[in-house]
Amino acid sequence: MGTVMMDEQVLARMGRERLRKFWSALALTGLGLLAAGVGFAIGQARSGDAATGWGALAGVGASFVVVGIAVAWLNRPGDRRWMTEASQGRRERLQAGRSRQLFLYPVVALVFLLIAIDPVRQVVAGDGRLRDLLSILLPVVYAWLTAAVAMGWDAYSWQNRRFLEDELTVVIRARAMVAAFFVLMTGSTLSLALLLVRPELGVIALLVSLAAAGCTAGARFAWLDHEAGQDG
Repeated sequence: MGTVMMDEQVLARMGRERLRKFWSALALTGLGLLAAGVGFAIGQARSGDAATGWGALAGVGASFVVVGIAVAWLNRPGDRRWMTEASQGRRERLQAGRSRQLFLYPVVALVFLLIAIDPVRQVVAGDGRLRDLLSILLPVVYAWLTAAVAMGWDAYSWQNRRFLEDELTVVIRARAMVAAFFVLMTGSTLSLALLLVRPELGVIALLVSLAAAGCTAGARFAWLDHEAGQDG
């Protein structure tokens, strides 16, 4: 009887959490649509730095829309499969969700990285504004977020640790982080060389290496996890 009550409590808690994620994702999607629409509409009528700034806003908004729609679909209220699935089925679903995150975040980081190149030039030239600093920060944030998911440091991984952590995951994580470390070391070395000659290109290269290292950790982890699932 106690087990049944506990299961019901766990299901209720999970249901509330999924509903919260669904509405939060819809809010993020709405915010993204608004930002993309405003950025595109105003940017069309501007030129030069002003057009770049509004274009960056449109790009950020579009990224929010992509992430929001994906999260809302995964947590849609009409989906009841998570309530009845067996432990192994839930493990596979959670692992698949983690893999989708690790493929999606690098794509978003790449979009933000492309947007950040011009703001880097503005900051290095001494003409940077707050929006330029934010544009530069976003790809780094997503690189860290991707690496955090790969390392199991995010809330999603902590809440479902007993389903997502096993010996195979530890091995895959180690291989993914070795690849990310190699990318980071190589990129940082090249960035230092460029900083000594062309500071502007060196800063851009450093930003690229940070984003690439985080994305490598996530993409490598997701790919190895997928291959392990295929072999299994």
